[in-house]
Parts: sequence; structure tokens; C-alpha cells
Amino acid sequence: MGSIDFEGRRVPAQDGDTVASALYRAGVRTFTRSLKHHRRRGLYCMTGDCPNCLVTVDGQPGCRACTTPARDGARVRRESGWPSTEHDVLNITDHLHRFMPVGFYYKAFVRPRWAWEFAEKIIRRATGIGTLPMDRAPELKPSRHVHTDVLVVGGGPAGLAAARAAGEAGLKVILCDEGVLGGALPPGATRDRVAALVRDLAGMANVTLLEHHTAVGVYDGPLVPVVGPHELLQIDPGRVIVATGAVETHAVFPGNDLPGVWLGRGAARMAGVHGVAPGSRAVVVADSMEGVLHIQTLQAAGVTVLAAMVPEALAEVVPTGVDVLRGAKILAAEGRGRLGAVRVSTPQGERTIECDVLTLSVGSAPRDGLLRMSGDLSVTGAGEVVLPGCSLEEAEASGAAAGAGGGEDTPREPDPVPMGTDGYVCLCADVSVHDLEAAWAEGWRSSEILKRYTTATMGPCQGAMCGRHLAAFASVGAATAQAGARTTARPPARTVRLGDIAGGINEIIPKRTALHDVHAAAGARLDWSGSWIRPYHYGDWRQEYDAVRERVSLMDVSTLGKFLIAGRDAQALVDRAFPTRVADLEAGRSRYLLALDEAGYVMDDGLICSLPDGRYYVTSTSGGADKMEAGLRNWADRFGLRAHVMNQTAMLGAINVAGPHARGLLNKLSDDDLSAGAIRYPGHAEVTIAGVPCRAVRVGFVGELSFELHHPRSRSVDLWTALMEAGAEWNIRPHGLDALDLLRMEKGHFYLAQDTLPDDHPAKLGLMWAVAMDKGEFVGRSSLERMAALPMERTLVGLRFDAQPQRGVPLMAGRKIVGRVTSCAHSPVLGYGIGLGWLRSVEGEFPTHLTANGVACRVVSTPFYDPDGVNLRA
Repeated sequence: MGSIDFEGRRVPAQDGDTVASALYRAGVRTFTRSLKHHRRRGLYCMTGDCPNCLVTVDGQPGCRACTTPARDGARVRRESGWPSTEHDVLNITDHLHRFMPVGFYYKAFVRPRWAWEFAEKIIRRATGIGTLPMDRAPELKPSRHVHTDVLVVGGGPAGLAAARAAGEAGLKVILCDEGVLGGALPPGATRDRVAALVRDLAGMANVTLLEHHTAVGVYDGPLVPVVGPHELLQIDPGRVIVATGAVETHAVFPGNDLPGVWLGRGAARMAGVHGVAPGSRAVVVADSMEGVLHIQTLQAAGVTVLAAMVPEALAEVVPTGVDVLRGAKILAAEGRGRLGAVRVSTPQGERTIECDVLTLSVGSAPRDGLLRMSGDLSVTGAGEVVLPGCSLEEAEASGAAAGAGGGEDTPREPDPVPMGTDGYVCLCADVSVHDLEAAWAEGWRSSEILKRYTTATMGPCQGAMCGRHLAAFASVGAATAQAGARTTARPPARTVRLGDIAGGINEIIPKRTALHDVHAAAGARLDWSGSWIRPYHYGDWRQEYDAVRERVSLMDVSTLGKFLIAGRDAQALVDRAFPTRVADLEAGRSRYLLALDEAGYVMDDGLICSLPDGRYYVTSTSGGADKMEAGLRNWADRFGLRAHVMNQTAMLGAINVAGPHARGLLNKLSDDDLSAGAIRYPGHAEVTIAGVPCRAVRVGFVGELSFELHHPRSRSVDLWTALMEAGAEWNIRPHGLDALDLLRMEKGHFYLAQDTLPDDHPAKLGLMWAVAMDKGEFVGRSSLERMAALPMERTLVGLRFDAQPQRGVPLMAGRKIVGRVTSCAHSPVLGYGIGLGWLRSVEGEFPTHLTANGVACRVVSTPFYDPDGVNLRA
């Protein structure tokens, strides 16, 4: 027991209550106002398939009251209508239909244009389902990928039977349902059978049951996103079984949207599950045995069932005391604000029956959105989704067959939709039969076009109520079968918050190189570096540093972006996309590469290697691979170039062999010519090292003789092991990111994002030597020309410190802050502190003598170590 706060008053809630059942027990009958005409709307389906009960719960708009649990202390309010939902003056629009015909919003407010600014504010206030909580902190919902043999969507008899059959076959099974298994069923044989199947599955270790988990779509793979209370599951199943059942068919007749008109299952759920009588006097329309059984459920809750409209075959099973109307037809539901009577036609004539409840069980409309959007994927339907109106036994047999690998070869067609000459077809957007007729008369003559013009099927119910009606209407006069077909099924199949499907957006999926386990076994401290898990050191970073400077060392650089660019216009693409000169780059040679955006700002850097046959091999920083690929593909498309971009980052590993003895180590493992003359710096060549085919690229990032060995990822462990064993005579040690930070700093190399800012162009970084302004057009060229005419206000400089420096501290010129230190360390080989930092001009000049947190420093040229590059060219 508990209570909810409903618009300032306390409403008791019983165990198992939803917000809808608690409010209905408390006497609430109007839950929303309709979108356009502001008509009263009450509970209808009780399964989350219609738009009639959307309320705001704890500040979250658009919650379906019929499926939202009544949590103790929850704050609930209705937001449609003005000044309130109960007393809505905007209901006057229900008397202005002639002034608001279908599609009026496409025609009104065109002239004068300024009128739209005012009209838009009024329309937005008068429509919608609530106000977004703009001051609420975002909820960070985690996401995880789950692999399974079989995913079953839906926890009714068919879905449970399918899960049991697949589980008994030894398969790993996940079953998800958006509610509680069996929780929506009134007492009876179906509920008992569901409980028995749940007990069977509870004892199967290979079957996982997920309640309150909603499947929102089926994507290529198949991949099925499933939104749970606390996480987003991205399920990768071998096959999918859709057992989402059916919703009772929405009947169209005058007054069909009045509060008091229910779908049969909705009224039975309110009465049988929650123990709340939907009303006092009811008329039941039942075309199936299930509908007749609803009579007993209503009577058990204290409802007097006055009449039952049933076909002749069901007349004998109607409970005694209920007036049986054979061959009767609903003409209209009548009442002011809520149902007061039902007018019917019978073989004996017209008749009006005073009542406050009308339940409709006039057929089943399969919830087949997931099935229809699956295309030719491994997705099978079971139960009512393919056999609408089937019996309990048929549903269970269908599920068992699907679970065993079979399925329904010929799904059963649902009964024709009951649509009269008037009434609301689309409850979400107040689209009536007359609206469809008017749109048709204006020339909108296919279901897809009618959908766009009238907005039918585009509301919160996603066509669950009206999709088949729209297709049925269009098919009557459609010129082709396609014009009368149902509209396309697209995700999401169920209403879902954007924050839920964005689950995991704040998470970084860890990437690991093929050598991850090797590093761990060697005692490396592994940690995040961007989205990669990389070694920072193997125990003593200083010994690793010494190995590079004095002997030989290895580093796993497989994280670098790697791209092959080929095709007729490959050279044109790299020449237009990058500021680097490539026209004179001979095969076997490489060149430093900058990547700029259209504003001329540096996005990334790397190397470009010229290959035979006009191809190019491009590398980028570890964190810039995705952006580099996107940029290359974008420019190829925008320039209309016939060039192919292949991202080889995941398929290739890379190991940097660096140090004075790097060539001696490789010579022990290769018969290829690795001399300075054979592979000049900067250059590259295809070689074989320890039996592993490699592209050996001469690089200079650490300032020593270095060969990056780019090779098939599957051979990374073999190559690393061979190099470590062969390097034992030089006391080889691998080095990590800690040693690399100092090694690159001594050469004056910057780290993107650490030493750079988003608006840095090459001149600020001292890299105009890498930009060929005398070549043709390239991305960012016009921006660089404009910025060249402006005075330089900020630049990246090298710093020499008189004492231990500190990263991040301000750079002071006297008492004025003129920059900050971005990187710094004590250099063992140089014997003093070095660093990089940003420096602003003072009265048009850059100061050279500074202090950083009290430590004196001065601006010096870079590289600090081996400024002539003798070592790396060895």
C-alpha cells in the first residue's frame, strides 16, 4: 500500500496498481485531452497501445498511466488542456471543425509570414503531451552488448513456449517483455498457463527472463535494442522470435472516443487484475469467445452487463441474465464528456441502451511492427502476431514450433477492420473518417501520402490503433496495391525516451590491441588512452627511456589510424584533402601530413606514404582515426572523386622498433636490405621480419633510428615475441606511454588536444613548412590565406626551465599572464627541464623570458634533442 500525489491531492495506491488503476479507483475518468479538438479521452486499451492516458510522472511527460507502476510518492499530473484537463476552454475547437479541416496547418499562416511567429507559440501551447524538464540533470543509462542464440520478444503463452522449446534444445535464450510476465492477464486459463510456463523456465539455467524490458526495433544483423529500467541492452541474437501478440481492433463509429468506451481486454484488466469496476452498467460487443469471457470478469467486479452483441455462434455461451443482441450493430456512442448510452441497430429496429461502459472485442490487430521491419533477417513470428485471434492451445503450439526452429509459413490474415462512415480513425491526431475522405478528395491517394497529409499513424501509438484502418481506407480506391498497403514499419516499435536509446553514449568501449595480453603478462600498467587500453610503463619508465636512447626498444603502436587510398582519383583526393604536397612524392617515400578542416584548423596529423600504382597509405593519431576516415569519405563524395578509402586500423598491427641498434635487430630477423640507402628517411618498404610480412616505415617521433612495422594483426604476437628474443643481446626493453611522453617532447613534437587548442592553425604551431601554399586548392586553403593577413596573437613555443617545471601552470611576463605550460619534464639526456607552452603576444611581440609558478624559463627553439636529426636519419 502507498499513495501518489495527483495534482496536489493524495490518491491511495494498492499493491500491483498502475497509475491508471489508482486514479480510476479514485474517480478520475478524463486522463487527457485530444490533440486537435481537445475532446475528453479516457482509458481504452490498458496495454500501452493507445495515446489516451499519457500523463507526466515525476516531471517526465508522456508516461502511459496504464503501464506505469504506481510508485509510492510519485507525482502525477495531466498537462493537456487549458487551464486544466478537467476544465479545458480549448475544447471550443471541437465546435470549429469547418475552420480546421484536415491539413489546415499546411495552408494557414502562409501569409503574412510574420503571423506564424505568434501562431506557432499558441499552437505549441495548445497541443503536445507535456513540458520537458529542462532543468533536470541527464540520466546516464549504461549500455552493454549481449550475445545469445535466441531472443524471444514477448512473454505471453507463445513467447514462453518458444523460450522453453529453444532452451530444451540446449540453446542460450533471452526472453524480454515490456511488463510483468502474466501481469496484464485477468484470472483464467491463460493466466494460469503463463504462470506454469514461467515456473518451467525458472529452472532452466540457459534461459534468461527479462521483465520491464522493451524491444524497440530490429536492425541489420539482427541487432535488437532492448530498453530496461536501468540499462540499454544491444542484443545480438542468432535468431529472433517475435511473440508480441495482438491488440484488440479499434472500432470506428460516431462517439468511439468517449471516456467509457473500452477495448475488451482493457476493461477486463481493470476489473480482473486491479479489482476496479470500469463502470456500473455495460454493453459488451464480442466477436470471439475471449470477448464473451470478459462478461464474467466484469460481472465478478460488480458490473451489470446489460447486453451482449455477439454472433449467432456465441449466443448460447453468453451468461444468463444478459440480453443477447444477435446481428446487432453499433450506430453510435452518445454522451456529453463521457459515455451515457449506446445506440444500436438490430433486426428488430434501432435501440438505445443507457450505459457507462462499452467494451469492444471485434477482432485482433497483430503487434507486428518488429516482424515487418525485420525484412529478410532471421526473425520468426509466433502466436497472435501471426495467428490473430488464435486459441491458447494454438498460441502455445505456434511458440513451441518457432522455438524448435520452425514457424508459421502462412500467417493468418486478421479480420477486416470495423470502420463506419464517421468516428475517429486516429486517436492520436483526431483524424476522422471525414478527414480521410476530404484528403482523398484533394488528391492524396495512397496510404503513405495520406499518412503525411493527415498525420494519421504518426502519433504516440505509432499506428497500433489506426494503421490497418488507414490502409483499408486507401485500398478501396487505390490505383495500385502498393498505394493501399500498410505504411512502412520503422523503429521504434514502442514509445521510448531519447535518453534511453542514447544509453551508453557517455561510455567509451575499450579497444585493445592484439598484444594486450602480452603487455599484461609482462607486468605493464595498462590504462585508458583515449578509447584504447594501452601500456603506460612496464615497471620503470626511466629504464625504458634509456633503452630507446642507448640501445633498442619496442612499442606497440597498433592504435594508429591506418588507411589505404586507391582508385583513379586517389592522388586527387589526398591532394585536395590535405595541405601536404603529394604530386612529387615518389613511391617508397613518405611525408609528414596535416589534416585541416575548412576553417584551416589542425584536426590531426600523421604520415602519407606513396605506394606503387598511384595508391597511398595514410596514418593518423590513435584518437583521430574515425574522424580521419569520415573526412576522407566526405571529401571524396563532395569532390565527386573516384577514390576508395579502406580503414585498415583494425586489421593491421604496428610495432615501433626504436633505438641506435634498431637496424641491427631487424637484420637478425630479415634477409631484406634495411640499410639507410634502401629505406631512406622518411621512407618505407615492404619487408619480411621473422617470417611476418611488414611495411617498414622510417619515423622520427622519438628522435632515434626507428622502424614502424605495420603487419597483419593476427601475426602481432609472433612478431613481438621474435623481436624481444632477438633483442636480448642489447638488453631490449619495451617502452610505454610514460617514456614516450618525454621522448617526443625532447624532439619538440606536440600531442593533439594536450598541446593544441581547437582553433589552432599551422602557423600557430610552427608547421607552415608542412603546408604547400603554392599548390592548388585544398581543404582550409582560403582560411589560411585570410589568417595569414592577421597578426599572430598566440603561438606554441619550446621552453627551457631553470628548475623542475609543472604542467598547466600560467606563464608570466612580469605580473601579466601571457600563456600556460602544456607539457614539461626534466630531460635526462639534456640535463635540464624542457616543455611546450602557449604564449600570447604583448604589444605585438612575444616575450622570451618568463616565469612559470616561480620557476624562471625562456623561449627556445625546438627540437631540444638532436636538432639536426642526425640520429633518426642513421
